[in-house]
Amino acid sequence: MSNLINWFTKRKILYIGLIGILIFLFSYFSKDLGICSHGATYCGDYSEFLSVYFLPTISVFIFSLVTFKLKETTFYSWRSFSMWAIPLSLIIITFLPMRTHGLDFFPVLKGNTILFLTIIYSIISLILILYKSIKK
Repeated sequence: MSNLINWFTKRKILYIGLIGILIFLFSYFSKDLGICSHGATYCGDYSEFLSVYFLPTISVFIFSLVTFKLKETTFYSWRSFSMWAIPLSLIIITFLPMRTHGLDFFPVLKGNTILFLTIIYSIISLILILYKSIKK
């Protein structure tokens, strides 16, 4: 497991975040870009699925930029946190529905949940990076 974690260097995480953002943008705007026609429901379903799962890469990219010039210990702490937080978020949303049929009082959907988890991830990442940067 240590070799897997050490494989994720600053540069590799930056590239992974950038590729993830591109996948997110292409999938989110697939109809506007002409990738999916407006009548193709199957394409829209795949695009929605991809955009939900690649939303956290926006935060990963932003925080990899932030930690790129910081101390290695700060990056290692953030990387260790991200190595369990991102997969855990993806596992949680895997078991949630994409849509409800209007029968739920308080629907818990993939899109809402991943947005909430991404915001929580971003707040914790920011606190962790600030704490590790200030700490001597």
